[in-house]
Amino acid sequence: MATGAITTPATPTTTTSPISTLVSGQVAGFDVQGAVDGLLSVRKFEISQLQAKQAAVTARQDALVQVNTAVSSLRTTALNMADSAAFFGYTASLASSSSTVNASTLLDVNGTSGVTAGQHSIVVSKIAQAERLSSSSAVLDGTGAAVSSATAALNISGNFQIAGMTVSVSTSDSLNSIAASINQLNTGASATGVSASVMKVGTNDFRLVLAADQTGATGFTLSGAALDAAGSLASLQLGATGQANAFQSLQTAQDAQISIDGLSMTRSTNTITDALSGVTLSLKQADPAVTVNMTIGVDQQALRANVQSFVDAYNSVQTMINDQFKFDAKTGTGGVLAGEPLLTTIQSSMSSSLLKTVPGLAADRNSLVLIGVEPDAKGQLTINENLFGNFLANDPTAIRDVFVAQGSSANNSLQFLTNGLGTPSGTYSVNLTQAASKATVTGTTDLSTGLAANETVTITDSASARQAVVNLTAGQSQSAMITALNNELSASYTEQHQLSTALTAGGSPATGSTTLSALGLGIAVGDTVSISGTLRSGLSVAGTYSVLNPGSDTISGLLSAIQSTFNQEVSASIDANGKITVTDTKTGDSQLTVNLTANNQGGGTLAFGSDTIVTEGRFALPVQAVMSGNGIAIESNSYGANNGFTIAQSADGLGIANQTLTGTDVAGTINGLSATGTGQMLIGSSGNVDGLAMLYSGTATGAVGDMTVGIGIAAAFDGLLNLYANPMSGLIQGSIASEQTTYDSMTTKIDSLNVLMEQQRTSLIKQFTSMQQAMATIQHSSSFISQADGLASARTA
Repeated sequence: MATGAITTPATPTTTTSPISTLVSGQVAGFDVQGAVDGLLSVRKFEISQLQAKQAAVTARQDALVQVNTAVSSLRTTALNMADSAAFFGYTASLASSSSTVNASTLLDVNGTSGVTAGQHSIVVSKIAQAERLSSSSAVLDGTGAAVSSATAALNISGNFQIAGMTVSVSTSDSLNSIAASINQLNTGASATGVSASVMKVGTNDFRLVLAADQTGATGFTLSGAALDAAGSLASLQLGATGQANAFQSLQTAQDAQISIDGLSMTRSTNTITDALSGVTLSLKQADPAVTVNMTIGVDQQALRANVQSFVDAYNSVQTMINDQFKFDAKTGTGGVLAGEPLLTTIQSSMSSSLLKTVPGLAADRNSLVLIGVEPDAKGQLTINENLFGNFLANDPTAIRDVFVAQGSSANNSLQFLTNGLGTPSGTYSVNLTQAASKATVTGTTDLSTGLAANETVTITDSASARQAVVNLTAGQSQSAMITALNNELSASYTEQHQLSTALTAGGSPATGSTTLSALGLGIAVGDTVSISGTLRSGLSVAGTYSVLNPGSDTISGLLSAIQSTFNQEVSASIDANGKITVTDTKTGDSQLTVNLTANNQGGGTLAFGSDTIVTEGRFALPVQAVMSGNGIAIESNSYGANNGFTIAQSADGLGIANQTLTGTDVAGTINGLSATGTGQMLIGSSGNVDGLAMLYSGTATGAVGDMTVGIGIAAAFDGLLNLYANPMSGLIQGSIASEQTTYDSMTTKIDSLNVLMEQQRTSLIKQFTSMQQAMATIQHSSSFISQADGLASARTA
């Protein structure tokens, strides 16, 4: 070692990073969003679990809807098979006694649910015909020349009557306009029932043809001296029989004449609906020498199809429910409704109902199984062809009786009407405190020698306020008075209004073809007529008729405008006196009103007058007059407190005081449970008799008898399935609603979690933002310190 030298020990070297570098590393690249999402992942998982549960709820709802649809379909099928009166369809076969005349050329047959099976022999002797007549030769004009056109003016005038309605002809009328006037009268409720047309037979040979709209021997009347050979309208060639210009008959009016099972009868139409219950005969051709043998029987194919529909609908429900209980071993899952107890309840109640017997039926045919509709080992219904086919061919009523609801009583005055949804089979005792009655009053005057003096009887129906006024005359017999009263009480009237001012042209009443200028009232172009009023329903209407050319515009144009304004619910015409008449197109009660106002913008004087009711529309009154000894009784047609009338007389010749009378409803109980009476009908209103309806036509009160009610399978299913599939109160609908409540509560919870998660997100982002700001401050400070340290080191060096 050299002397005098000082040696310093070696020191380990340590590398340090400036503070600014450390801080900037913490701030730069920090994933705030990722950190927040990570912290909130628990909330997101909770929400996703709830959403998965909602999906399961939706799946259960969808499955319940499918079950409900299937059960509703079965109920509809059952309901269609529960009505005894409508259970059967029928077929009819026709056979002719002639080898050369086919039965189908003589008549067709159709039926309704009221048909009764049986055989009938029918002979068509005559078919109904509509009367048709025409001019007997070419129509002539006023000069005696044959008209060459249907539109040429005839230069003749006068009036004649068709079916009691007057047709007015003016000199400017052509054959076409006369036909139009006739057809105008054939509109509305008071239509003549006669249609007119013009036929061109040959050159300069035009004829007026009149035809009844309806068949029958009544035909129509054509009258008027003006039509005869010496009359002003003789050139129409429509004179009366025996006249030189007598009309030509094209087809006589004729009733149909047939015999059924040897009974002769006539009808005015070829469509006969009232001879055999539920059967419509359509006559096509007459042949008195041929007998048509008609056989009516139950439509076996339709009955089999209906029963098969019931079987299919039942099996569909059972299959749908069974599918829910199937377990898939591969996935370890079952149907979405596998844990739903309601399905088991539906299935078991349906199965048990099939095994029930129907009271009142023979022991060998009082259940589905006994008529050949059997459940198999899997609970599916099948049809035993041997058993079912035998009943179908030989006793179809046995099949019907197992399906429908029916009742019977030893008291013939007590009839079964319908069952309630919850009515079980059994015997029901009926106890009445009041029998139903009609509103009735009986006169005390002996009318065997006739009515003593003239009097007017006014009867007003209490429910509708319809009124019948009958004028009885002195000396009128008892039967004649009853006929007069009933004719008026049973009559229906069509509302008809008339404007009070008569329109004239040249001193004669105006017609539909009269031009507006011909009225001589100064009607000008641009004049308008305001049309207003109310329809039969009471609905207000309004419209305007505008005059375009007074020289060519006719009253028919105004009439058409009236009809258009009233939505074609009225017919407008002008009567023989020139008064505008408006008639409702429908018979019965009406609130029709009419108002025509001529605005006369051109200074004219056209006016129509005020609206007057010619005939007040009403339907028949539900009241009748009947013989009572030597007197007369007035009574309501129907029983019950809702039926009554008031009678008022100008004199008391019938021995009936002026008064108001009301009927009574049947009152009592069924099996001791409350019931409501309406007329003769008693309807249970509580417990298991709710909806059970009976008709009592007797007069006795107290314990009037028992009703044995048998609720067939289809009728029972209607009530049973209503419990499950009723769209408002059904148990399935209740389950769907319950699932919806569960779904909605989950939605509420999800919404709350989302709100909470967003609040937490906001809070976390705020905290991380604050942290970043703090770190940035530290970074700034550390950078300053590093710079200061660098300066100090530089000075030392």
